[in-house]
Amino acid sequence: MNKKAFSLAMILSMATTGAFASDVVSTSVNNGDKLTKFQKEAIQLTQQQLAQKAAQDAQKYEVSLNLNEDSTVSLALANNRTAKQSLWDYEAAKATVSATAAGKNPNISYTWQGTRNHGANAMTGRMVTSKTGQHSFTIKAPVFSPELDANIDKSRFAREGSGAAYEEALQQAKYDAINEYYSLIMYRNKTAVAKQAVKDYQGHVDNVKAQYNVGLVANSDVLGADTSLSDAQTNLVKAMNAADLAQAKLNQVIAYPVQTAITTAEENLQYKPYDVSLEQVKAYAMLHRAALVKSAMAVKQAEEGLKAEKSGYLPTVGIEAGRGYADPDGYFGISSKSWHIGASASWSLWDGGQTQNKIKVAQDTLEKAKEANLAAVDMVNLEVQQAYLNLRAAEQTIQSTQTAVNEGQENFRIALLRYRAGVGTNLDVLDAELKLTQARNNYVDALYSYNVSISALEQAAGVPLDTPVGQGASIIANSGAVEQLAALATATPTKK
Repeated sequence: MNKKAFSLAMILSMATTGAFASDVVSTSVNNGDKLTKFQKEAIQLTQQQLAQKAAQDAQKYEVSLNLNEDSTVSLALANNRTAKQSLWDYEAAKATVSATAAGKNPNISYTWQGTRNHGANAMTGRMVTSKTGQHSFTIKAPVFSPELDANIDKSRFAREGSGAAYEEALQQAKYDAINEYYSLIMYRNKTAVAKQAVKDYQGHVDNVKAQYNVGLVANSDVLGADTSLSDAQTNLVKAMNAADLAQAKLNQVIAYPVQTAITTAEENLQYKPYDVSLEQVKAYAMLHRAALVKSAMAVKQAEEGLKAEKSGYLPTVGIEAGRGYADPDGYFGISSKSWHIGASASWSLWDGGQTQNKIKVAQDTLEKAKEANLAAVDMVNLEVQQAYLNLRAAEQTIQSTQTAVNEGQENFRIALLRYRAGVGTNLDVLDAELKLTQARNNYVDALYSYNVSISALEQAAGVPLDTPVGQGASIIANSGAVEQLAALATATPTKK
């Protein structure tokens, strides 16, 4: 168990239970005034949750993790807090369907009424006490309720839309996990580049000082080399800090403590060809992207909402049956029995124009939902286009930056040899090393952009969650989405 985390949990627990919690809590907003009871309760609730989380972290999470792409995605899908919020929205939407549909079920009720009287008898004038009771069971059921039917369908479409939103949240969690996983590798690669730069500069500094000691070069060469070495050491510190932050961000995405040490299975980002056309990806996205399902379900919800409002012009019909009991001498007797069965109908002939105006609101809401659906289509097309173009641009950059690294290494080697031979300058060496470091970083950036663009493209297209990143190309290319979309367009009648 992590002793520090456990200690933090104990401290926070004591704070929330009042062991050493202050009665006066101040912030910069209230200028030192005492917080209200509700503000204090909110703060204490947060402290309590922190205490519980710290205790759970101490028992549940490992001090270090060994991750690859698949395990990173699995942890994100299982633990990501934003995705979990969407899951609870989906569960609530399913429960709402059941609650709304329950309105069509029979409703059974029980009523009871008891009375105790004390007063003079009208005939004899004597004071008497009497008690009576009556109780009944009634069962009611709707027979015809257009508004209820529309609301049930509306809640079902809302459930499907919420399910699509959950799918989108999972897709985002997958992308975030892969993005941060690649970021961690990238920054660790850049740290390696910075370390190599320090090593190169250090070797050059040692050479310059050796030549200075025998009088072959001026002191200005030593100062210039030392300055470049110091800059390289500063850049190394920055690179190491960026790598630590990338590790913390990855932990946040997979909902692990931010201090958890992570070892990645891949030490370097790789180039893997991704053979798919822009037309294929766009067609696949139109048929599989959950965001479009969500927006389409919003349109269907609005349509059912319009039906519900139009039902104000229609009657509602219900039936009921009941059994009653009465007792002239007690509260719960059954000496007098009765039963009834009947039907009821309600029809609003004129409501002052309320239904008419509600229908107008529902129609406007429907048109807004249709525009939002079209906007979602545009958004998906743009996301696919952007990710695809970024992918191809990064792909082209990989080759050129790799060539620049090879040429930079040769240029630096020659500059060193020329300087040692006394035919080159110190500035030539420092400039060659600077360009080499830039080329190495550019190559790392190109590989990162390429791999992240693949993940972004598969997210934008709606590639199944269980598909390993990079393997969506074959799924998209072999899906026949272009032909399916063309067939759907042909089958859809054009409105004149």
